[in-house]
Amino acid sequence: MDYKRIENLEKKITVLEEEVKELKKLLTEQYPSKTEFTGQAKKPSIHEEAVSHQPMKPTEVHEQQSKESMNWEEQLFQVWLPRIFIFVFIVGVLWGFKAASDYGVMSEGVKITLGYIVGAVFVGIGHLQIVKKRSVLGQVLLGGAVPILMLTTFAAHSLYEMIGPSFAFILNVLWIVAGLVMTVYYRSQALGVISIIGGILVPFLIESNSPNPLVFISYETLLYLAFAFIAWKLNYHVLYGLAAIFLNIVLLVYGWFVEFTALLGAAILIQHVCLLLLLVVRKVNEFIYASTALASLFIVYGWISNTMEETNVTVIVAGLIVVYGLCIKLYKEEKVKFDFFMSYLVIGIAFLINQLFNKTEDALLLYIIQGAVTCYLAHKYNNQIQKIAGYGIYTISAAAIMGMPIESVFSQPTLNWLGFLGTMLFLVFIQTNSMKKSTLFVASTSILFTVLTLSFVTQEVLLSTEALSTNNQTLALTFSWILLSIIGLSIGIARAFKAATYIGISLLFLTLIKLVLYDLPFIPLAIRAVLFIALGGIGLIVSRILHKKIT
Repeated sequence: MDYKRIENLEKKITVLEEEVKELKKLLTEQYPSKTEFTGQAKKPSIHEEAVSHQPMKPTEVHEQQSKESMNWEEQLFQVWLPRIFIFVFIVGVLWGFKAASDYGVMSEGVKITLGYIVGAVFVGIGHLQIVKKRSVLGQVLLGGAVPILMLTTFAAHSLYEMIGPSFAFILNVLWIVAGLVMTVYYRSQALGVISIIGGILVPFLIESNSPNPLVFISYETLLYLAFAFIAWKLNYHVLYGLAAIFLNIVLLVYGWFVEFTALLGAAILIQHVCLLLLLVVRKVNEFIYASTALASLFIVYGWISNTMEETNVTVIVAGLIVVYGLCIKLYKEEKVKFDFFMSYLVIGIAFLINQLFNKTEDALLLYIIQGAVTCYLAHKYNNQIQKIAGYGIYTISAAAIMGMPIESVFSQPTLNWLGFLGTMLFLVFIQTNSMKKSTLFVASTSILFTVLTLSFVTQEVLLSTEALSTNNQTLALTFSWILLSIIGLSIGIARAFKAATYIGISLLFLTLIKLVLYDLPFIPLAIRAVLFIALGGIGLIVSRILHKKIT
């Protein structure tokens, strides 16, 4: 019996082993990674969840506060303290050299030699600190070496006349190249910022009897291109933006104190092309680079329009428009680039319009149409950047049209007003269709449109009735308002266009207010009766029609 029992147990164990192997096989197929299985299988117990929701103990709070205070200490003592005191140290060294010179302790050659030695020591100690994992202090020392070497070269050239301008320029370029190399080698954005600041100052530190504008502008442009590429390659956004800003500042200073030449505009144009190229090849963080190029577009137009001939500016703007159009076609699948290039195209067309028309009032109609079309396309393709550009152009153009007085009935300002009111109604229609709950929007924009329409019609009617008496002018104005309200209500009721209905009703009420507050003392009783009967009748008819439509 015992033998049979043992045999049965062995059979059961064999079956269980087979089942365990099968189960392991299934689990392995479902959870290839052991960590995935265990991580998924392990769930926090009720006790653990309760503990996680309990408030921290005083000791835990104290430990967290200590960590936070340590972070502040790290920022203060390891990051900002070295940066502040490296500046203090450099100033102290300069004053020490000056004092030594005043008291005759050091000769000029000794001071220059010591300056280069101090710069070299800073580089050596800075490298050593980085090797010992004290990277912030090391980067500060390396950054301090660049201005020390440049100031020493400046003293040797300008103060003591120990070296000529060409040799001094070469030495300073070497220090900037060294800063650029250290920026890449040590992956330090701070070094890059220090180096580019020193680099843009190099030409100002060199005294020359015959300064060459081409050499100066070429140097500053090449310096920008080098640092912009490094910033793009290492993803240093601060250095990327500062490099673009510094080039504009230094060229502005040159133009202010020397002269604004076409070379300055050409340099900024090269900068804009560089920004576009770096944006095109960028695969991540495109928004930052696209925004920089957008700002550059406005700046480059300002530079070239003030430094170049009109024909050249027009050709350049037209060329940029072609480039933007090609980029839109090439990058239609990449939303950020597509949106920004559409915005560049819109702004470029606005600049081209400005170039082709000498008078502002002649160009305003095209601006307002361009802004409206841009807004329509932005709504159609849901392009937020293009919406900003379109509404920006439209708003500025509308403000210019409203601020320009109408001097005759048939004139360019009249045409501008008609274009403005027509495109505004078009944009209200677009917005109404794109918004689900648009009653408040339609009502507010309709009131605004009503006020603007009355302003325009009032100017036109007063101009066309200048020869009539005041009473007749008032009467003509009132009839024109009533006619406008009828037109608006007719369109709104016939086309089921809410905005037109609101505009018509607003005009009716404004006409009534005008009749009561302004017209009554000026018009005869018979005409007064006719106007009130007409206005009241129109109001009742409209009320009936609208009531029927609603019910």
